[in-house]
Amino acid sequence: MALKIATETLDELDYEGLVLGFFSNERPPRGRCGFVDWRLNGLISRYLKEDKIRGDYLEKVLIPTHERIPTARILLIGLGRSDEITYDQLYTAGYTISETIAGMGWGELAIDIPAAGRCSLEVPIMTEAVITGYMDYGIEGGRLSSRLSTDLLIDPSGLEDARKGLERFRRNAGKTMNLEVEP
Repeated sequence: MALKIATETLDELDYEGLVLGFFSNERPPRGRCGFVDWRLNGLISRYLKEDKIRGDYLEKVLIPTHERIPTARILLIGLGRSDEITYDQLYTAGYTISETIAGMGWGELAIDIPAAGRCSLEVPIMTEAVITGYMDYGIEGGRLSSRLSTDLLIDPSGLEDARKGLERFRRNAGKTMNLEVEP
């Protein structure tokens, strides 16, 4: 399984799927989810306003992009309130993401590490939590394809912190983990 850090914009990247976290207390959505909302002419904001989606913890919503960004489909995962997010919640969100995409058969996807600068957790902790949960589900019993390519979307200003989080993950995973991390 390849795991790569990506710092490019969403317009520069082309995936089968994009996974974005969204929060119940952010209206309109912020971060990459806010950018996608803008590109989709406020579709996510409308769903929030109409109470079709709420951002409740582990809520899952699959939406098409209508070719407004290069990625074909977006999986939104609710993360509850941004000011209450914990390591354990992000771990479980990562696990749930892996469990969900395993059934979709995606070969390449990007996962946004949510809430940098908008919650009390630091980027290394958020990165470690999401990836540990993601890999724990995917590696158990080979539930994710070894050909799956996963990019972690990181703001360039948080690149070094994301690397620290991946290094924490790698140390905790032990030597049995065969994981390619670029760059």
